[in-house]
Amino acid sequence: MWPAGTDPDTPRHRGLNIAPSRDGQLNTDSDSQTNYDDCMTERLYHTDSTLREFTARVVAQQESERGPAVRLDRTAFYPTSGGQPHDTGMLNDIAVLDVWEDGSGDVWHLLDRLPQGDEVRGEIDWERRFDHMQQHSGQHLLSGACVRVLNAPTISFHLGADESHIDLAVPEVSWAEAFRVEADVNRVVWEHHPVEVHVLDQAELHKVPLRRPPQVTGKVRVIWMRDCDAAACGGTHVCETAAVGLIKITRIEHYKGGVRVGFLCGTRALEDYQRVLRGLQEVSAGLSVHQSQLGKAVGRLQEEQRQARRELKAIQTQLVAFEAERLWAETPEASGVRQVITFLEGHTFEQALAIASQQSTHPGTLAFLAVSEAKGTRLVCQRSDDLHEVDAVSIIRRAAEALGGRGGGRPDLAQGGGGAQPQEAILQALRLGASGE
Repeated sequence: MWPAGTDPDTPRHRGLNIAPSRDGQLNTDSDSQTNYDDCMTERLYHTDSTLREFTARVVAQQESERGPAVRLDRTAFYPTSGGQPHDTGMLNDIAVLDVWEDGSGDVWHLLDRLPQGDEVRGEIDWERRFDHMQQHSGQHLLSGACVRVLNAPTISFHLGADESHIDLAVPEVSWAEAFRVEADVNRVVWEHHPVEVHVLDQAELHKVPLRRPPQVTGKVRVIWMRDCDAAACGGTHVCETAAVGLIKITRIEHYKGGVRVGFLCGTRALEDYQRVLRGLQEVSAGLSVHQSQLGKAVGRLQEEQRQARRELKAIQTQLVAFEAERLWAETPEASGVRQVITFLEGHTFEQALAIASQQSTHPGTLAFLAVSEAKGTRLVCQRSDDLHEVDAVSIIRRAAEALGGRGGGRPDLAQGGGGAQPQEAILQALRLGASGE
């Protein structure tokens, strides 16, 4: 599970004379920062992020809106802060559902039920904690690489359940640039740098090459990955960069004038690669081509699809032309005019327009057609150029009003519509419109 030399039981801490501690919140890098001059609950994860079990004493309890909660004199459970979600686990045999910090710096644990007695034994959900450690340490490394390679500072960070992201204060990042950042940050990961925790006075901060100045006063907890990155932070981190495993950028998008970069680290990156590979294998097998040839195979399919669409459109155009001529020929002439009045079942409005247009090329023709769509009934009325006395707008409006709709257009071509109606009601509206009554 652990790369050589990354035993989680050997954390590296420097300058750790830690009293009970309290996190502050940083808006500019969205990392929680710690001012050790103002402390309440003792936070064991500050001195050892790999601590999985601990004992503590219940010092307060409350009935919150979401259920019972307790405050301990010390805790290894990380509260939601600085872009990193809270830990989960067990207190005695009771599930810890949420962990948060109140305005006084105390850490509260939301439970299934209250424990019996004051002494409790806590156990961290290690799989969740280690995942958060990989993502958070990976974020520090990625933010450092973005500065080195692109001079792009991170202004916020979010550790999500499926994917994490950082927001960069630059207007644009190309995928070519993102790949350069990936190469740089993974080189740093594999160089196996120690991840050190320092608690420094303000006067000592100049000794550490901080990526951004801290936003708190007094003593500050600093995560220092030598020759890689240094940042004020109250979160949980791996002990060696190699424990991050792999950092993979998954998306780039514009966000509020900057760039949002999605990424995965460690186990998440491995599982994502496995998911993508399975998808590629399925597509490769379906197309009977090697994965390296999928791009060309997809290109050929797209061209075949475009050609098939062109051929289908040509056939549909011919069918519409045949339909137009058939309907015109089947319509008897009365007083020198053919009124092609019909409901086109199974046709689109675009096809109705084409049929009316073709029929109107015959002298002495009035085409008045209707189709049904999901939103209601649509009408088109078009006459031949020699029927000057026929007003298509008046015809369409009479029919549309009968259907509870409206219409408009030019004397030779008008369109309209109304509500959904049975076919017979639509035909009655067409005949009413054409009758002029």
